[in-house]
Formats: sequence, C-alpha cells, structure tokens
Amino acid sequence: MLKKLQHRFVAIAMFALSIMFLVQLVAVNIINLYQRDSETRAILQIIADNNGVLPGGIDNDSTLADFLNPFGKLEINIETPYSTRYFVVELRENVVTKISTDHIAAVTDKAAYEYASEVYRNGPGFGVIGSYRYYYKQGAEKAIMVFIDVTRDLQLSFALMSISATVMFITLCIILVPVWWLSKKALKPVEEAMDKQKQFITDAGHELKTPIAIISADAEVMELCQGENEWLTSIKKQTVRMNTLVKNLVELSKMGEVADKKKHIVFNISEAVLDTASNFETTAKAMGKTFTYSAARDLRYNGNEEEIRQLISILCDNAMKYANENGTIKLNMYKVGKNIQIDVYNTCDYVDPASVTKLFDRFYRADSSRSRDTGGYGIGLSVAKAIVERHKGKIRAVTDGTTAITFRITL
Repeated sequence: MLKKLQHRFVAIAMFALSIMFLVQLVAVNIINLYQRDSETRAILQIIADNNGVLPGGIDNDSTLADFLNPFGKLEINIETPYSTRYFVVELRENVVTKISTDHIAAVTDKAAYEYASEVYRNGPGFGVIGSYRYYYKQGAEKAIMVFIDVTRDLQLSFALMSISATVMFITLCIILVPVWWLSKKALKPVEEAMDKQKQFITDAGHELKTPIAIISADAEVMELCQGENEWLTSIKKQTVRMNTLVKNLVELSKMGEVADKKKHIVFNISEAVLDTASNFETTAKAMGKTFTYSAARDLRYNGNEEEIRQLISILCDNAMKYANENGTIKLNMYKVGKNIQIDVYNTCDYVDPASVTKLFDRFYRADSSRSRDTGGYGIGLSVAKAIVERHKGKIRAVTDGTTAITFRITL
C-alpha cells in the first residue's frame, strides 16, 4: 500500500511539475515566435515606407517600432540591410513597373512576378506565401509589395523549441530523483502510523483471545451444570462471532505487509480451486441452494496456494450467505489469454448497482440486518481483495441487473 501511495505521490508531483514546465515552454516559444514576427512586420513596413529600401539605421526610440515589438526595441544598424534577404515589387495602375531582387539570390524576376501576382489576388495587408512574409501597401499613386525570407527565423524558432523541450525533459528526469527521495521522507510518518496500527491490532487480537476463550469455556461449563438455555446459546454464538472477528482483523492487518515471495510456487490452481469449492457442496444442500462449479483442467499458476484456497473459500462463503432463498451459486475458472479468470456468481433478492464499488471496503455491509443473521462483518471481501492484490491481480464486482452479482478475479 505504501508503495502505491509513494508512486501516486511521485506521479502527482511530476505531473504538476510537467504541466508547469510545459506552460513555460509553450509561453517562451510563443513569445519568441511573436517577437520574431513582430520584427519582420516592422522591417516590412519600414521598407515599404522607404520606397523599397531598408536603411542602414533607424530611430530605435520610434513609437511604431516599440508598438510592433513590445518585448524589446527593434534594433536596425548598418549591417541589417546586408543580413536581411528581401525583394520588392512595385505596381502602378495594377501593372508591375519595377522588380528589385538585389537583396536576395534565391529569387529571380520571374519568380518575384509570380509571387506578386498571387499576393495581388489576396489584397493589401500582411501575409505569408511560401517561406516569405510579405506586406502589400496600396498607395494613392502606386502600390508596393515587400517580401522577406523568414526561413532562418523559422529554423531558429524550431531549434529553440527542440532545445527547450530537451532541457525540460532532462530537468524532469533530474528532479525525479529528489522527488522520489522526498516522497519517502514525506511518507515516513504514514508508514510509522500504519506499523503502529498493525501492531495494535495484532496485540489487541492476542489480548482479546484470552477473555473470549474464558467466556466460551464458562458458557460450556454452565451449560453442563444448568442445561442448555437461550442465554447460554446466545453467549456461545456471540463468542464464536467475536473470535472470528478478531481472527479476521489480525489476518487483514497482516495482508497489508509485503508478500513473502518464498511462498510463491508453481502449483495446479485447477485442483486447488475445485478442492476448495467442493467443501461447500454440503453447505449449499443444507441451505437449499444450488451450487455448481467448474474449472479448466491442469492450469498452472505461480502464487501462494494457501492464500488462493482462502480466496476461493471467502468468495464461496460470501455467495452462500448472500444468495437468496433457493438461489443459485456458480463458480467458474477459465483461461483468458495469458490470464486466469475466476467468476463467482450468485443470485440475490436485490443488489444496488451503486454499492458494488463499496463492497470491498472494510466493515461495509450492503444489508446490515442480513449480515447480522449470517454472522458477517464486512471483512471477508477486504481480505479477498488484499490476497488478489498481493498476487498482482484484479478483483471487481459486476451486477446482472439487480438480482445477481458476480465477483470476477483476474490473475
């Protein structure tokens, strides 16, 4: 249980950190893309306003530059015209009058004309065509189209994304070590409290056994001396129930401990299940109920045979107690892929579909009056669940309408 709690603690912590880092990563890269695009748009507008030429320096305190690039002032110096790859197309009365490709080597006049024709159809404004960011400015006498190659900016942006994602992953891996170590420290008080609880239950169980045995013995002596009566019968019945409760509590407490791997051996689970189930035939007949059981032949399983027998016994006993009058109980074991599946089915007067998830809770009883009559304390299914979990399996309850229930185990 502590291992599961630690794993959940680490998973939640790492998930929270991952979300935080992911938000930061996305924010940084979006800001970077926005900033680069803002700079490109500002340069496009400067070229368009300067008759298709990028000057070697501008006023960096420009309001327009600050507006278009809010994360930093636009820096343009005498080297900027040589590092910016752009071409310009001018139009007068919707006819191309000038094409300038002096500042780019990858675009010919013909290609520039084709780009301009497509942009013309899109209309004035900013846009993207291929690997170029463009600005189409329509003036009173002429129109000008400016195209800037943004391939380099995109490469740098993707490189930043890749680097930041890699750094995030490495950082999370590094953080995982102290988080795992701190989780052990954080769960230390929980572990100590659970150990004390188990020790208390074990000690209390041993202490209670003596008075229960004495009361039972005294009742037997009184019965021999005075004869049988309803009071002595009630005392004997309650001492048996109390003794069973104490045993189940101690057993359930021990179930929380780590399974002893030395007791896990390969055994014939088919024989174990059939042998255990056969013990309930007489009980079913005495109660007037129909009990059938079957198992696939010669199935082998690596586990604790004693605990598997106990598991089958608990589920069969539970089905006998809660099956309705003249009801039906069925036990089937079969192979499903690489797993072994065991179904224990019983009819009943009524089962609330909303309560099936609570059946494995300690001391939970769907029908407390029925449980008192049958001697149940709501512990048996908790023990069954603990056994299944010790064997790395799964157990769940499923309902068939509202008049039958099946406990399904997957090992």
